[in-house]
Amino acid sequence: MKEMDELAFAVAGPFKNNASSSLSIKEFDFSLSFDLKWMSPDEASKLRERAVRSKLLVIEDGTLRPDFNIDAFEIPHGFKPSPALFKERSDIEHIMAHIAGSTSLEVREIAARINAKQEELSYLVDIETVAIMVARELGCDIEPIYQEVYDKIIHG
Repeated sequence: MKEMDELAFAVAGPFKNNASSSLSIKEFDFSLSFDLKWMSPDEASKLRERAVRSKLLVIEDGTLRPDFNIDAFEIPHGFKPSPALFKERSDIEHIMAHIAGSTSLEVREIAARINAKQEELSYLVDIETVAIMVARELGCDIEPIYQEVYDKIIHG
């Protein structure tokens, strides 16, 4: 299962479980932790933050709503998010996962393209910037990750 699909299943779970199109932050985290028993409260908070950064969730006045059609996701029987979903990723891993989720390419092929582009640029450009360039060449919508990379490059 692709990581973005797994994240979408996990995000859809509380809304489907509560038969609601919006939930408070507390309701969302509680549902993941105690109703569904998929994770600890701390992991639920991290998943929520990641879903917001990935544009799967929108926060408006302290209320969460999915920014995708949760009805299109039928959560498999016995589904439980894998521990890898909570692992902190480096910026380059985050960008490559975004590219993989936006294309049919495997992470290995994306890494090869990034390395080739960085070599082409004589290693004069930061790898995250090169990854954004590759994402753009592949037609990926980089809006969800652009600000994070920009802040890292400009503000260190």
